[in-house]
Amino acid sequence: MLFKFLFPVLFIAGLYFLIKSIGRILAVYSGKKIEFSASDTSIVCQLDKPGAYEVAYKRPGLFGVIPTDIAFKMHSQPDGNEVIVSPALNVLGSRKDMSGNRIVPVAEFSIEVAGSYELFISNIPARKEGDRLIITEKTDTKAFLMLFAILLSAIATIAGLVLSILAFLNKL
Repeated sequence: MLFKFLFPVLFIAGLYFLIKSIGRILAVYSGKKIEFSASDTSIVCQLDKPGAYEVAYKRPGLFGVIPTDIAFKMHSQPDGNEVIVSPALNVLGSRKDMSGNRIVPVAEFSIEVAGSYELFISNIPARKEGDRLIITEKTDTKAFLMLFAILLSAIATIAGLVLSILAFLNKL
């Protein structure tokens, strides 16, 4: 009798957390993105809020090495103060978009004040046609941890459903 109550609760809780986890991972990746060609030598971008940002390299296709030894310099637009852009390869933050492009964070920076900033890009070795750079809010390992939350809640959902069916059929 306890199983007829416990397993449906496991199913409903797993389904709830599955939906919440998917919503959170979508929120991490659906923020404002500034995308530009990797062949550009400089770009002026408007950053709306202070905080940590990352520069990610976007390459079409599944194979090939992503260039990671790119030198960036950044200055605030009105006063010319330099913002430190440090190279930081974040393999845990790598992802694919719906078109099959690989996106790998290669640098990061923090700003204190929202405003206009100019990013200077050095010559990128091994750049291919169609490569792009993206400036987004820093994802850290949030998305990587959300994948584990999705996995655990999916297992709980499936286990709760199967065990609920077995409990109602008196097979347990």
